[in-house]
Amino acid sequence: MLDETKVYDQYDPGNIHSLLYNFYEQFTLGREIAEASDYMLIDSSEVEEIIIAGMGGSAIGADLLKCYGMYELKEPMFVNRDYLLPGFANENSLVILSSYSGNTEETISVLEAAKFLGTKLFAITSDGQVSNYAQDFGFGVVEIPGGLPPRSALGYSFVPLTVLFSLWGFIPDETENLKTTMYALHKGAEKLSREIPENLNIAKQLARKLYGKLPLVYSSPRLEAVATRFRGQINENAKTLAYSAVVPEMNHNELVGWKTLGSYKDSLAPIFLIDPDDHPRNKFRMEFVGNVMREMGIEPIVLEPPQTDAPFMTRMFELVQLGDFTSYYLAILNRENPKPVDVIDRLKASLAEFEK
Repeated sequence: MLDETKVYDQYDPGNIHSLLYNFYEQFTLGREIAEASDYMLIDSSEVEEIIIAGMGGSAIGADLLKCYGMYELKEPMFVNRDYLLPGFANENSLVILSSYSGNTEETISVLEAAKFLGTKLFAITSDGQVSNYAQDFGFGVVEIPGGLPPRSALGYSFVPLTVLFSLWGFIPDETENLKTTMYALHKGAEKLSREIPENLNIAKQLARKLYGKLPLVYSSPRLEAVATRFRGQINENAKTLAYSAVVPEMNHNELVGWKTLGSYKDSLAPIFLIDPDDHPRNKFRMEFVGNVMREMGIEPIVLEPPQTDAPFMTRMFELVQLGDFTSYYLAILNRENPKPVDVIDRLKASLAEFEK
């Protein structure tokens, strides 16, 4: 099925495949528009903590940057998925609004709270109310291209945010790592494209293994955002449930739950995302958990970045790319159009009525 051209015409009329294939192009433009923004409106020497306000596809770029800069960031960074700001927010907090549409209601609510508290403000958006507020209130904004599903605009959230952090001195200059990652994603897309037959395409093979199963995605803290992205893409593209958790935390609770699996045992598909630089004790923990699963008769799927000697940013995004393409092929196997998210649209319509 996955090697038949006609099924893609039937189930992918919006050509999500082209967005996956050309994702690497967002790295170049994302860097250029961030460098051309009015980032100098922010005096980074006055920033004591960084709060990124966003939801869903607009927030995952911040999650990835937080994991990427985990051991380099000197200022505390918090990804805020709520209507309200955390209690520690004050005039020395930098609140970055990340809303692809510019109309995300939780992010608009945070904007209003930030104005009330007098925090420093900056935004990454394509349009909408956030853009209008930026003009009215005079705070800086990176204007990214619109017209995409937010989850397909990951490069436009991660790359400008990374460039801004470099320009503000929060992390080192990442220009070369961004270029290396862009090149790797271009090459990776050629190997994962729908034109590549299933016997040579690891994303198609992985989708086949996950078909009809509940994917359980595990990682170390370094790859937590990659696992979150993997799960979210399966949810939105393939229209099916998935779950993610982190080692070592899951060793202190969830691990015990692998004793009594009941009738759903054969429906589980555990996936381990492995990075060469994972803490040695986390590597041992994941091997231990894998053996526990094998004792229960379940063989976990172990995924590593294709280039284990590449920069960490590249390794992260190689796994992101594999997860994205896998979710796409799983959508096709599920006979689902990967583009629409009808139930989210229904929720938004219901919320509009709730406000009335």
